[in-house]
Amino acid sequence: MDPDVEPKNLPGSTTASSVPRACDACRARKIRCNRESPCAHCIQAKIECTHADTRPKERGTRILLTPQYERKIDLIDRQLKGVTQLLQDLNAKLDHPTSQQQSQPQPSPSHLQVPRELPHRAASSSVPSPASHISQTSHASHADTTGPVVEGDSSLTAHSVFASNLLQKVVDVDSSVTMRDTLDTLRDIVDTMKQQPAAHEMTYPNAQRVLSLPSAAMKACQLPPIKMTVQLLQLTKHERVSSLAWIYEFFPIQRFPETCMTVYFTDDYSEADFVVVNAGLHILFWTYARLVSDEEATQYLQMSRLCAMNLETALANLPLHLPATSDHILALLSGAFYAIEISKPSLCWILITKASELCQTLGYHRAETYKNEDPEDARHKEFLFWAVYLLDRSLCLRLGRSSSIQDYDITVPYPSGTVPHRIAIAEFMKLWIKGSQIQGLIYERLYSPEAVRQTEVVRRARMQSLVQQLKELEDSTNEVIARYDEWSKGAAGDELTNFFNTSDHVLRLSLLTLVHRAVPNPAGSPTTFSSNCIQAARATLDLHQDCITAVNKSSLGLFSTYMHWTILFSPFVPFIVLFCQVIETRDQTDLSRLQAFVTSISRPESTSLTSEPETEAITKVRKLFQVLCHIAQHYVDAYTTDSSSSSGMAKVYHSHTQSTGNTEIDSYLATLGFPAQGIPNNQQQQQEQQQLQQSEEPGGVNPMLWMGSGTQLEDWFYSNQQMMDFLEDGALGIS
Repeated sequence: MDPDVEPKNLPGSTTASSVPRACDACRARKIRCNRESPCAHCIQAKIECTHADTRPKERGTRILLTPQYERKIDLIDRQLKGVTQLLQDLNAKLDHPTSQQQSQPQPSPSHLQVPRELPHRAASSSVPSPASHISQTSHASHADTTGPVVEGDSSLTAHSVFASNLLQKVVDVDSSVTMRDTLDTLRDIVDTMKQQPAAHEMTYPNAQRVLSLPSAAMKACQLPPIKMTVQLLQLTKHERVSSLAWIYEFFPIQRFPETCMTVYFTDDYSEADFVVVNAGLHILFWTYARLVSDEEATQYLQMSRLCAMNLETALANLPLHLPATSDHILALLSGAFYAIEISKPSLCWILITKASELCQTLGYHRAETYKNEDPEDARHKEFLFWAVYLLDRSLCLRLGRSSSIQDYDITVPYPSGTVPHRIAIAEFMKLWIKGSQIQGLIYERLYSPEAVRQTEVVRRARMQSLVQQLKELEDSTNEVIARYDEWSKGAAGDELTNFFNTSDHVLRLSLLTLVHRAVPNPAGSPTTFSSNCIQAARATLDLHQDCITAVNKSSLGLFSTYMHWTILFSPFVPFIVLFCQVIETRDQTDLSRLQAFVTSISRPESTSLTSEPETEAITKVRKLFQVLCHIAQHYVDAYTTDSSSSSGMAKVYHSHTQSTGNTEIDSYLATLGFPAQGIPNNQQQQQEQQQLQQSEEPGGVNPMLWMGSGTQLEDWFYSNQQMMDFLEDGALGIS
């Protein structure tokens, strides 16, 4: 039978034309139609009898749920969940405006929780009702800081954003549900990072907002009981803690008690006195909690948390115009160090630039200022200036901003001393000052807007100059350590001395990696990063393990100090460099380094009273590194599986997906400002695909981060900075 001939006479078969439909008028009136043309009803009503055209039902196209459709469905689902979560968060903030502020953890000299009960000001431990003019909403949350934080081009963020976006494109060709779930975490991090408002970065999480004069904030705060404060001050006189050598330089023990008494028993104390007292007591209570009984330690830690909250409240309510005095410089410097401890570098920048302004107003940067000064007062003021300078220059690289103090305007000599312990401290401080100078120069010569627009020849010359300066700093450091090693271990102990020496070395190697990173390999090289850059990154992660060993052996609680002042404070790019190296080369040794690093910064929970609860920023950066390490492991495993497949079709499929993935990588990086060595034309793609199909050996991924122009390098570091700000702000709820 001809299949094209429709059967008309078979039993049960009825075509659409064999039984005519009712006319349009009868169907509209819902009456019986005799189905003739014209029908009886239309003849009687004297109307036209019409019939609508009938078409056979079209056969629908069956949709197959391929991996491509699954990914699209997953993407839509994620976006809907994100919108739902944003609406829920918005409703929560509108209904409970203080919930976020009250849930913020509070740091110790690393991290502390705010006590639910506050002792009465300088008298008892009972809690008075909150003052009517105090609001628990953070002071800065009402500022007009609705836009994103705009920062420069030097920090960890661009490396992280680049790596995460790169991996999303590399692995999107894989339909593995597990891998897509892992990539979802990275997408959430990056998407949230791109929407970070400045208000969050510019907020003290535990500060009380005062609706009247700023002085009301200080008078409304609760101070530790005077009895506990006096007991603590007596303890500091008889038992000095080696880890507080710097604190004794900032807060001379003979002057600090007088300032405490002024704040406790008078009403005419200044903002500077209040800040200095609470900053000092915050550190002292937390440190000496390790030297007292468990019962006393609980009280000491509670008082340390209370002082931290007072400090934030005072800093959040400081006036714009401050008197130019050494006390106010000390107060601003104390607040700046505290801002680093709570991972708020932008707040630290505000405080330190104001301190720099006051230093220059008073002429602390000029040698002639001290001609008629008392030697002890001059030494203290010089120490304050260089501490301000150190933080200012270090933050230049961290935040990507130009320094507020220019070297050509400084004539004051480096710190010095006349007694052995001060000579040693001065020598080590000189090294830190020189290190901060190099950090400022790295930003100025390699990553500033002017620098990134220079030719590769100019940038390479600058890179070599900075490498030489880092080498000279390394040699000077070894000389000072050899000269004062015996004294340092006698004064601070072996553990603390080894920790400081090793952590400083980790920082210098990290800076060396960043310097080499500024000038990539020439076009056509098998890897993106130069061998010197990769070697520096490997050396950094290897030495990091030695530093973590020293941290674990110490009972002083140094983990948070190391994370804040080495990993988070300066752009720690070695991990990102080796991550990209693993993606390019599938190097198992480098992958092991990444895994060891992630393991080393994962801290087990401790039940000790004086254990270090980590800050949110530490949790975020650890989660980021964990995700990247997991992706690197998955990528290497997937490649190994594909390469070992004996199926010819599997090899062809792998070659196709590898070529497609590389093309997607190049295109995606171009949109990010990080194009590869050039997006190849169709002929080049075909040649590369043929080479992949013919080759039995695994080949490296094409260089994925060729910085052909300064603008691309600038964009790369700008996104780097945004990622770091996101980690510090804690906007993403990662557990």
